[in-house]
Amino acid sequence: MKPRILLSVLALPLAASVMLPAATFAGLPQPMCVYYGQAKDGYGLPYLRDADVILRHGTNEIARQTIKGSLRPGMNFALYVHLDAGGTATSYSPKALRSGDLVSIVVRDRDGEKTVMENQAVPPVGQPGELILRNVTAAEDTDRDGLPDLWEWELIAWSDGRLRSLTDVRSADDFDGDGMSNWMEYLAGTFPFLDYDYLRVEQTDLTPNRRLRLTFLSAPGKSYSVLCATNLTQSVWAPCAFAPSDTGSLQTLPAEGNGDWFSLYLPIVEPARFFSLIVE
Repeated sequence: MKPRILLSVLALPLAASVMLPAATFAGLPQPMCVYYGQAKDGYGLPYLRDADVILRHGTNEIARQTIKGSLRPGMNFALYVHLDAGGTATSYSPKALRSGDLVSIVVRDRDGEKTVMENQAVPPVGQPGELILRNVTAAEDTDRDGLPDLWEWELIAWSDGRLRSLTDVRSADDFDGDGMSNWMEYLAGTFPFLDYDYLRVEQTDLTPNRRLRLTFLSAPGKSYSVLCATNLTQSVWAPCAFAPSDTGSLQTLPAEGNGDWFSLYLPIVEPARFFSLIVE
């Protein structure tokens, strides 16, 4: 469940060919398979720098992405896998894989190399040209509850003895009583032990360009978008266009938070609509 705030208002490139003598001919290059997504640290915050995401086949490094900011909101790495057509015992390159090969992902940051919580769920190499979304967290999840151990131990340390072990930290609980569950606070990048720190719209106002401005405190690297509905009983909420400024172009793609006060600008249209602020 994604954290949300409700409001109402009126109105891929191809692999290069390799020429080899006939005596050493191997498999043929194919369009690349690409693993992409967002790598996060043990506190659930996206890496913005000082980290490498590495794809391996066994112990062999296949691809590496050095993170230097986001490639786009919600994405900070893309790992390009050269594919071999197969049919021969020898691949055309030591780094070329074949569809179905098993791979793993690790993250190397300033503290060293870390395995990721999601490694057991990393899909095998896909078909030529396939794009595989896989978000990864550089941490352990000993109790398999979806919350990194490091994040849980931070909450335990601030619990004044109310929590003593990882099993005491439950995703559905609301430790600080601010209306957001521990899981929702983790997704939002807010502190689960501070009852005044949770995702909320701090200010709404009508701009000179007749747009509704939503202002909230963002988390660095987190992605924010807006859904809308004409009434609260709708089962499906639709993406709502917004702009990054009062005069900016409307978009439905997410906007990336900067760790400071952040505003989204929504057009005022009829009929009355409800808005839901989403963070990922």
